[in-house]
Amino acid sequence: MPAPDETISPPLSSQEREALLGISQGRTTAEAACDMGVSDSTVKTYILRIGGKLGTSERAGMVDLAYRHGHLDVPGPVDYGVELPEEQRTILAGLAGGETVEEIAAGAKRPLDDVRKDARRLLRTLGASSAAHAITRGWQFRFLGPATGRDNSGDVVAMAGQA
Repeated sequence: MPAPDETISPPLSSQEREALLGISQGRTTAEAACDMGVSDSTVKTYILRIGGKLGTSERAGMVDLAYRHGHLDVPGPVDYGVELPEEQRTILAGLAGGETVEEIAAGAKRPLDDVRKDARRLLRTLGASSAAHAITRGWQFRFLGPATGRDNSGDVVAMAGQA
């Protein structure tokens, strides 16, 4: 695991890491709060602080940055592959980059309703319950992360087991 990025100051607290781990695993704010034994508003505060430290307000972007900077352990790969159409790969890369679905649609010059449908299909294909969980699944399938040899901008061409 790479060392945490020294430019992120202060580092994530253990509570912030635990809240983000829950979110990365597809838990809702309420579920993460229950797991941690704290209130929903406390988890929301942790997430806001994480966003300030990592420089993004989007949870999916937070999860990707946390993996990249060593604040969360990178999930192990899965032993089967899935195929993602180009539209879904673009959405996954945008989410990892901290973009909203609206920003992804505007950047791709596609109708927002079409991008939303493709985003829902992406979640189903990856077996993810949220955009943040899709990032974790993207890392597990090696669509994201260093094993892909890419920085999450542009085309995603890797398939699990082909990294």
